[in-house]
Amino acid sequence: MHIRERTTRDLPELAAIAARVRAVDGYPIYLPRGDHLAFLTNPVALAAWVAEDDDGLAGHVALNATTSAAVTEALRAAGIDGDLGVVSKLLVDPIRRRHGAAALLLDRARRHADELGRVPVLDVIATSAAPIALYRHEGWIELGRVAFTFPDGLAVEELVFRGPLGP
Repeated sequence: MHIRERTTRDLPELAAIAARVRAVDGYPIYLPRGDHLAFLTNPVALAAWVAEDDDGLAGHVALNATTSAAVTEALRAAGIDGDLGVVSKLLVDPIRRRHGAAALLLDRARRHADELGRVPVLDVIATSAAPIALYRHEGWIELGRVAFTFPDGLAVEELVFRGPLGP
């Protein structure tokens, strides 16, 4: 399994993977118009990567410059201010899991945030046990919880994490 930058040629296959992830995991929980391509490409990321092996694409992650106002407030309350590297859209095809793709993608995004001088952070739905276990296992530090409501009225609670300190 290796990690490389995402290209526009990857997007159709990634949209199909995102649809399979949503069918199995319910992620993303909020998907206006069912548009997986818009989910993957909006907002425009600082960078995005895919996990790939001889069998094709296995997963995706993006690094964004911003996050929701609720998460930003939680980060400020935890003493984190400055430029953010928001890890987002981390997903691995359900049929390709348990081969280390998620950890590799997470690490690549965190390292890039560090390289850019940005604080690596992420947020996750509070009931998402498997991703939360991954983040904790990889040394991410839980900073708190936030609650907010999507434009369609869906209310969620999320955990906010900061990337591990050090190299």
